[in-house]
Amino acid sequence: MIKGAQKKMIVLRTHNSRMFEEAYFVMRHDAEDNQDVGDILGEANRIIEGSLEDWPSEKPKKNPLRHRVRCWLMFLAGVVCGGGIVGAIWWGMS
Repeated sequence: MIKGAQKKMIVLRTHNSRMFEEAYFVMRHDAEDNQDVGDILGEANRIIEGSLEDWPSEKPKKNPLRHRVRCWLMFLAGVVCGGGIVGAIWWGMS
C-alpha cells in the first residue's frame, strides 16, 4: 500500500519537434532544493542532447530499382513454381 509520495517533476514542452511533444524529468529525492531553474533546464537539455546522439537520424532509403527487380524475380519464381506443380499434376493424370 502506498501511503504517499511527493516527487518534483520538470515538464519540457516543445512545439518544434516532429517526434516529441513533451519530456518529463523526475527530480531525485537527494537533489538540492535551492538549485536555479536555469541549471535544472540546462541539465535536462544536456540529457536530451546526449540521448539524441544515439538516435538514428533517418531510415536508410531503399533503392527503388533494386526493389522493383526483386519483386519481379519473386513473381517469376512463383509463376515457374506454380507452372511446375500444375504440369506435374497434369502429367500424373494422363
